[in-house]
Amino acid sequence: MIPLWKLKREWARLKQQLSAIPEALIEPGQRRRHDAAFERGFAWSEGDAPQSAKIALLLIYQPSGVAQSTRATCAHLVRRGYAPFIVSNAPLTPADHTLLNPVAWRIMERPNFGYDFGGYRDGIRQLDRWSITPERLLILNDSIWFPLRPGATLIDALERSEADLTGTILRERGQTCFLESYCYMIPGKTVSDMAFRAYWDGLKLTSNKYKVIRRGERGFSRAMIDAGLSLRGLFPYDGFLARLAEQDDSFLQKTLTYAAHSYAENAATTRALLADPTAPGWRDRALAHIAATLPREQPYSTYPFAMVRLYDYPILKKSNDRVARLWRAAYLRAIKARDLPAPNEPVLSELRCQVQADMP
Repeated sequence: MIPLWKLKREWARLKQQLSAIPEALIEPGQRRRHDAAFERGFAWSEGDAPQSAKIALLLIYQPSGVAQSTRATCAHLVRRGYAPFIVSNAPLTPADHTLLNPVAWRIMERPNFGYDFGGYRDGIRQLDRWSITPERLLILNDSIWFPLRPGATLIDALERSEADLTGTILRERGQTCFLESYCYMIPGKTVSDMAFRAYWDGLKLTSNKYKVIRRGERGFSRAMIDAGLSLRGLFPYDGFLARLAEQDDSFLQKTLTYAAHSYAENAATTRALLADPTAPGWRDRALAHIAATLPREQPYSTYPFAMVRLYDYPILKKSNDRVARLWRAAYLRAIKARDLPAPNEPVLSELRCQVQADMP
């Protein structure tokens, strides 16, 4: 039986697809007006952080006020040698500017047209208008908490990658292959590549989420692959089970204790395994169960204990979907039990508030 949450998700997706029909008639005009406004110039201001050959384009949408964790993200980027270029899809208040200015290189405000890929596109185009071609371009958005701890090594790992485009998770299923879009590391050679330029110049902005995913997240990776550029995700799935199999039973038990299953049948099997972890054959059954869940559930969100302990996974998502809510709750339970390290303030405070708000 298909879970109710999945039916609701698919119904929402279908509505987005159906709405694309009338939107196709009005979007060309919206794009022309938006591009004309860009040519006239969106409002931007200087921050206090120094310019660098390494630029971090951080897309934010926080109409109720910028979070302290966003300032912490920018401060981390500055420490790593990046000049944070904040692109806001919502107007910023004087208080927001006061919060961000000390840790931002430049700040630009734009209408929320095109969601994150609209902001990415306009940020890249604005760098061109300033005649800036970075040696490295790190693209992030505020759908994640990052970093979760002071010594996070994600940026170092991204910089060590020899791929033309690197992110955290590379999704590969059948003919589908794309990097999750909240984090891209783009070396200078890719920034200057004709295929990279052509993609952003030709991107048709839309505020239909289904089309944003198709043209943006999936379309960007597809365009880079078709141009012969290489993609890499830092946290591949293929070694997850092998790494788990190397751990002792206590580790496996904690992996299941803090599992965040989207499917009721997987959660029921996990509870049954945890009810008697000393039973004969428990280890083999536990590993087989975890392997059986992976075709439908992602390791980083379903098994946060193992991902942090095995891979130092440095990201937590803020989105309101069921997977993210369950993931956050499991992560916080592990922190409270001191089985995972607590994230930095203010992430910890925001995480606690969000988990509380997630409760029915």
